[in-house]
Amino acid sequence: MIMVENFQYIDSLLYSILPFSLGAAFIGLILSLVTRVLKNDTVRIIGIALFIQCFAFVIILIVLQSFIIKEIRSNIKGILADHETKLFINSDDFGSIPPKKLKKELLKLTDISTNHSHPENIKTIQVTATSGDFNLFIGKDSNDPKEFWIFTDKYGLDMETEIGKIKTSRIKLENPMKSMKKR
Repeated sequence: MIMVENFQYIDSLLYSILPFSLGAAFIGLILSLVTRVLKNDTVRIIGIALFIQCFAFVIILIVLQSFIIKEIRSNIKGILADHETKLFINSDDFGSIPPKKLKKELLKLTDISTNHSHPENIKTIQVTATSGDFNLFIGKDSNDPKEFWIFTDKYGLDMETEIGKIKTSRIKLENPMKSMKKR
């Protein structure tokens, strides 16, 4: 858990530097264009380096975010695997599936690529664990009725940051009129 928070801190720090990286890339682009007229190879190389650093910076941010989500998914699965962890659900939302079976299904959490779909009928699952209480949110995929998107408010995440998906035919989300709207 501490590792996730440390990497989230590094990620936020890098995001605060991103505008400067973009500014340096813009300056690099201008230098590269101006040096074509002035025929100065050293300045042109500096301009190209300033431009390329932005791409490297963005790649580092993407890799770091992927690593953070992978660690969060692993931590959530570890919490759910603990026999002390309890799930509290509204039976109107989940039909006949008991919390223990839902917990078993949630342990299938993995990284499944998105194919032009989005979550629908999002429901809340309250999790009480020795590491602290938090919520999981589950939404049925708009294209595949056996695929569910999983979100959490643990680690300060929001409904825009999916931590993974599960494929199962055992979960049936009920009562769409009372579902939580996507923010």
